[in-house]
Amino acid sequence: MALRTLDVKPIDPYLKTGPSRIMSGPVRMRTVTLDTPYGEYATWLYVGVGGDVNITEWDGTTVTLVGLVAGVWHPIYSLQVNSAGTAATNIVWGS
Repeated sequence: MALRTLDVKPIDPYLKTGPSRIMSGPVRMRTVTLDTPYGEYATWLYVGVGGDVNITEWDGTTVTLVGLVAGVWHPIYSLQVNSAGTAATNIVWGS
């Protein structure tokens, strides 16, 4: 079966979409301060100590991601990490 790529419009106009951008990993990284917006749109989250993470998505909705594994960059799009519902620690965001 052939891999089919789609021309998807980016949510963030400064974000380059496509498989190469997603698979390349984060280029810019900062430590997460709970309940504080990053100041830009993050495409990756690193969890140092595993657990649940509650994020705010681009449209303002909140989602709890249950049981994120530690020591891994997760391809998660978010604007901030919320303290309510977050048990994981040592979280870093990347874009």
